[in-house]
Amino acid sequence: MTLRMHAVYAELVEKARESHARHRSPSSVSSCDVGRARLYCYAFRGHTIGAFHATRLAIEQLADSGPLSAAYRLRATEALQDLANLAMEPVPNDFRAVIATLYRYHQGIARALDSVERDQQISQNPLVSTLAHRLHESVEQITRQCGIHLTQDTHAPEQASFIVPNLGITIVPLVYGDHHSWNLAFLAGSTRNVPTHRHHHGVEIHLGYDPTHGMTVLGGARAPVDEGYAMPIPPETDHGWINTSDELHHVPFIFGSAIHGGWGVFLDVEAQPLPVEQITRPTERDSIAFQQMVYLEREIRQAAGVRSSWRKVLIPYTVTNRRGSGGLELAVARINSAGYSYPTDSYRIVSVARGEGVVQMEGLERTIRAHDHFGVPAGMQARLQQTGDAPLIALDSVLRTH
Repeated sequence: MTLRMHAVYAELVEKARESHARHRSPSSVSSCDVGRARLYCYAFRGHTIGAFHATRLAIEQLADSGPLSAAYRLRATEALQDLANLAMEPVPNDFRAVIATLYRYHQGIARALDSVERDQQISQNPLVSTLAHRLHESVEQITRQCGIHLTQDTHAPEQASFIVPNLGITIVPLVYGDHHSWNLAFLAGSTRNVPTHRHHHGVEIHLGYDPTHGMTVLGGARAPVDEGYAMPIPPETDHGWINTSDELHHVPFIFGSAIHGGWGVFLDVEAQPLPVEQITRPTERDSIAFQQMVYLEREIRQAAGVRSSWRKVLIPYTVTNRRGSGGLELAVARINSAGYSYPTDSYRIVSVARGEGVVQMEGLERTIRAHDHFGVPAGMQARLQQTGDAPLIALDSVLRTH
């Protein structure tokens, strides 16, 4: 199964091969190569609980097709497990990003795809063919692009999402950084609510965009919410969402933890099985219990009314920082045609809320529009510029410990 590759990706892989042939010599790897390799590495991280995890589970559930088929399935699942485990390792900021981390991703993906393809040839199982096609498609969405990987919060892709243990909700991973991630709780079918739960060492910000009609839960209180919101959630704090309308409301959320590999640890989730009426009291949206909650759509409209490029912190990290967990900072930026460059201090996740424009990193450029998400590694400059008639508005988040 041939993996289609952008010229940038193909050049990086070839440099890694040449380096290994020369006893891992880094002499041909430039600083530009390192930056571009880091972008691809972080893009592949998004499939830690996406395609790598989902494909492995699907393979393990296949019916037996004989010993040779089983051997290839074992090879595939081991490769996929290794790919997921790579997310626990830091992405280097030197030549190792090319000849070690990116190359390991590439080799592992090739091994997994080859194994599933050989299994299909032996078993003639059409389901195996479907699994291979979906994995191949997910990976090519990264390898066929220049390195700036864009994801959208509009749908749950087949075989690239995660069902949270004890909660049963589908999580779509969008961007995974060093210690925080941007995700989507995709509510569909009979699942209309986010059950009340808490994280022991993780912090969150739940987001909602108009139109939204429901009731949000935070701590010991619940309140009706009928317009866009951003709600910060410290550790050990009950939270959830109850849909009160006929329309589905998918919940984007940012998750972080400086204690865990906080890009997406959901294993410290503790569900609160009691009915929400028993563990919360009704209150108003503007009560003290929700004083840190932001009217998100109002902030976006205000930003759109500004002519110059401008960034404002909506939720400071101190709101959620507890006992070493780190705190999530959320900001909104208005970017005009003159452009805007983000600070380079921490891994940053950017979500385009309105408008159209371009993003530039490491000499690369991609068109961006509403619902696009991308990550900016620490130390790397990202410049955004409005190209359409409408104001370009973007949210961004970092995890801070001080």
